[in-house]
Amino acid sequence: MLDHPIADEPHHLRQVLALEAYARACFADPQCSKQAVRAAFGLSAAGHDDMLLAAMLQLAGGRFAEGKAMLLSRGLASADNISAAYAVAASVFKYFNAGMPIRQLAEFGIDLALQWFQRYPRSLAAARALLDLLLYFGCANDAERILAQVGVEPLAEEAAELQIYRQRLCDYRDQYRLSIVLITYQRPEMLRHTLASLRGALTTADAQIIIGVNDDWPQTRQVIEQAGISQVFYNQGNSGINLYKQIFLQAKGEYLIEIDDDVQQFPPGFDRQIIACLEARPDLGLVGHWPVGFVNPRSGEHYPAAESAHAQCEIAGLPCGLGPVAGVCAGLRRKDFLTINGFARATLSKYSGEEPQLIRKLALYGKQSGVIFDQGLMVNVLD
Repeated sequence: MLDHPIADEPHHLRQVLALEAYARACFADPQCSKQAVRAAFGLSAAGHDDMLLAAMLQLAGGRFAEGKAMLLSRGLASADNISAAYAVAASVFKYFNAGMPIRQLAEFGIDLALQWFQRYPRSLAAARALLDLLLYFGCANDAERILAQVGVEPLAEEAAELQIYRQRLCDYRDQYRLSIVLITYQRPEMLRHTLASLRGALTTADAQIIIGVNDDWPQTRQVIEQAGISQVFYNQGNSGINLYKQIFLQAKGEYLIEIDDDVQQFPPGFDRQIIACLEARPDLGLVGHWPVGFVNPRSGEHYPAAESAHAQCEIAGLPCGLGPVAGVCAGLRRKDFLTINGFARATLSKYSGEEPQLIRKLALYGKQSGVIFDQGLMVNVLD
């Protein structure tokens, strides 16, 4: 799935990209880089927010304790500082993927948002910051308490989102054993091969297949129709992998497996293996197949699999490893997906993939992630 655009959403991704750009450019061109990052975070051009800029550099350099202390101090100094300070904190707990264990990254903003709200319980900025965090992680009861304390009227958007989240959990019913979801963009022949391989390897008879389409090519539509896929969402334009936010919510299976549209070969019974691992380990949140290799469909050239640094183990009689998951063929319980509030309040893009979002949210609920090795998953790659 080729991904180009970044959705225009207020979920802090553009700000974390600005933060990273600032960290790269601040010494070579300090004045210009400061102007850009101040604009991204809504900071004063007068230079009153230098502590926030310093906090950004600390965080970008992996000095999380120092950066966090600066953010806390800035937010406690005045409620007017909270929105910008929270945006920096959200950049960490929503999008950073290194520097600390994933659960610690996920927890990064909780203490900050709580202390700011405790200091300024009547501040809408403090309430919105805390509610953004709680809705992001799916902490419905805590969000409800904040709304009851502050009042629903000035926080109508957050209250409506909480109601929708609650309703999804209340309406949860499994209509299938498994849902397969994928999105595609302007590569119908790869999609054709992927769907053919999927049909040959899938063992779950009671499976729902959902495709999200980011292009308007007649060839793409023809491939899908010839494959007999009826549940298709044709997007208006190309929103990249952010389309997953809509497609995942269409799934009605007990288990949910995401696949890419560039798979050369699925392992036989890949779905059965993923489900078996999830059934064997209740503490496993997301599990995927680790590719055994890659192939260029144009030249036929093969490339070896990436080295793995996973903690080796055996799950359901399969060779597995705990650690990062590639979304080319990965699954989770749909109930877990709904519990963590899916991809709410995050923007998915090539800078922030769906797998890291799932992994960090599941980690806050004590769920680990892992992979299955050596089963034959092959992935197409283009020059």
